[in-house]
Amino acid sequence: MLPLQRPDPDRVGPYRLLGRLGAGGMGVVYLGRSPSGRPVAIKVIQRRFAGQPRFAARFRREVAAARRVTGVFTAPVLDADPDAAAPWLATAYLPGLTLREVVTRFGPLPPAAVRPLAAGLAEALGEIHRAGVVHRDLKPGNVMLTAGGPRVIDFGISRPEDSVTITRANSTVGTPGFMAPEQLRAEKTGPPADVFVLGSTLAYAATGREPFGDGALESRDLRVLHGRADLGAIAERWLLDLIRACLRPEPERRPTAAGVLELLGPADDGAPSLLGTRWLPAAVAEEIDRCSAEAAAPRGPAPRPAAGDLGLDSAVTTDTGSGEGPVTRPPAAGTARRTLLAGAGAALLTMTGFGTLLWRLAGDDPGDDDVRSATWRTGTAAGPPPEGVSRWKRRVTESRLELFAAGGVLLANGSDEKGEKAHVRALDPRTGKVLWSREGASASRPYEDVAYLSFDRAAKVGAVRAATGEALWTHDVPFDVDGGGTGDIVATGQIVAYGTQKITGLDPSTGRRRWETRPGGRVTLFAAGGLLLAVAETALLALDAATGRTRWKYPLDYGDFPVAADGMVFAVDRFGTQHAVRAGTGAPAWKLPNAGGWGGQAGGGRLYTEARRDGEVLALDAATGRRIWSRALLARPKDDPRAQATALCLAGPTLYVGCTDDVLYALDPADGRIQWTYGADKPAAVQPVSTGGLVILGAPDGHVRAVAPPSAQPNPNGGPRATP
Repeated sequence: MLPLQRPDPDRVGPYRLLGRLGAGGMGVVYLGRSPSGRPVAIKVIQRRFAGQPRFAARFRREVAAARRVTGVFTAPVLDADPDAAAPWLATAYLPGLTLREVVTRFGPLPPAAVRPLAAGLAEALGEIHRAGVVHRDLKPGNVMLTAGGPRVIDFGISRPEDSVTITRANSTVGTPGFMAPEQLRAEKTGPPADVFVLGSTLAYAATGREPFGDGALESRDLRVLHGRADLGAIAERWLLDLIRACLRPEPERRPTAAGVLELLGPADDGAPSLLGTRWLPAAVAEEIDRCSAEAAAPRGPAPRPAAGDLGLDSAVTTDTGSGEGPVTRPPAAGTARRTLLAGAGAALLTMTGFGTLLWRLAGDDPGDDDVRSATWRTGTAAGPPPEGVSRWKRRVTESRLELFAAGGVLLANGSDEKGEKAHVRALDPRTGKVLWSREGASASRPYEDVAYLSFDRAAKVGAVRAATGEALWTHDVPFDVDGGGTGDIVATGQIVAYGTQKITGLDPSTGRRRWETRPGGRVTLFAAGGLLLAVAETALLALDAATGRTRWKYPLDYGDFPVAADGMVFAVDRFGTQHAVRAGTGAPAWKLPNAGGWGGQAGGGRLYTEARRDGEVLALDAATGRRIWSRALLARPKDDPRAQATALCLAGPTLYVGCTDDVLYALDPADGRIQWTYGADKPAAVQPVSTGGLVILGAPDGHVRAVAPPSAQPNPNGGPRATP
């Protein structure tokens, strides 16, 4: 608990204030005491927001919804004045842990604990629905485990059952991964939506994983809409059947809250009471009991600090990355505390939307995601990792920047401001000097020291020496209205190929046509690991370089991002699942949900890819899919799928990662340790490349920057020189 500040009142209504439990942009949550001595949590909204109709209406709705709900397994509202100059709400102060915290700290709950948890939550939902309210934000962070049993908390975005859905422009309201399909479609949301999320919450409690994954929002939403829950770790038939019933896509086919209780059946004779902690694992029960005993200790108001000693800004707002939203953490005290606010008083409104804040009184817990991220970003306890050194910066285009490295030079694709006229620039990576350029041309991924260009409005393709721009050969593309265009030009050493519906194979030495093939439908060509690959809407294909015939076909739903190494081909489907296929036969090797993204890299027996969320990198064993290490680089990832990107580049002893926090991270591929960083110009916008001991970054405005490791010093020729 933080001391009261000088602007804080001594009392709110009949309640004497003892200290602050949290603070944010909309107001403050206090620990108070009723006239009878009962501890209460009091949320007070700042006066300047009380007069804004949007926020005032929401706060009144929250108070009304919380007051309508009664029941053993919900948190009672004790008092409120939503029309006061500074509106406030007082709820029971329930010490304990959220279900999210329990699973994170102690692991999944055993089936013997999941059954009573399901019964308690179903009974709570029954009370909520009988009051004519739809919670709409049930999730592990809104389930409190207390000495009095589980409690459903936070009615900040609840609505009457007969009301219309609240939406923002092009968005839905709720927590990603814990929304029903009808919520994602912005349809009217009724009690079946709460039952759907009850199934998701029980699956999380039983497995420790969110059933629809926790990666990019678009992938998560698709899995929800298509009923692609991962329930493979649930072995108990009764629990699997219960969760599947709750997760039915059609709202009318899901059980009601009362129906869930019927499916569970009566508790066994002699089972521990849910109104206690004996039904929980011993370690969890012990921690909850400790929190309860600590909260019951008598206390008086904490002394107010002198001016400037401790202000509102001393509390730090971070995001745990758990999908629960921002968390405000007071400065670490001498003893870690896990006491939480419950009920509607646990939620404070954010200034910019309908999201809620979960306010927590906590010490420095190294198990929390944001604490781990802070440690990983600094590299060691001694301080932050060293910074890379900028060598040069040059603007090479106005839009559509793409970078390649070949033959000791840097190739930069770009176009004019309108994106109509393409050009290629070849730069000296040591100085940024333009060595040669081609107007009206676009380069595809090079092979060794040869670059392949499309020019004359895709009427020609050609090969040039990357270092000098010397033309090696030119091939006229025959006009074919059904051919679908040239697409990217790819090369394996045995063949150069182009096309989207009709694929043409060229001799890499002369550019003469060797074969043509139509694999069926529109495809995107890739060359990886010496293979010629074609990705169609429903499959990944390997084409024979000598004939163009299909060697093997692997079913894949809208695949993308293929890479190959070590006898394996890796690709991601539209749901974000990483697939591993044996390069020789196309036989499936393994697949991993929620573990794939743009710019995956493979080599040295490993696959490096984006995992779960923006800024998290995952290293997998290429042969088995076994997790070797993972590293979460961002404490506050962007919750916007259009802004999410983690750009990877594997170059010898370094894995470069560009993130949306505008920082380039240089990681050790062996263990993911941060070697150095560089604050760059949006390094996640363009996939970086490495050449000549430098890493080359591209920015959306067309600038290219070369960065050297911290140990490098400039040499007389302009390139980096390592210090001894």
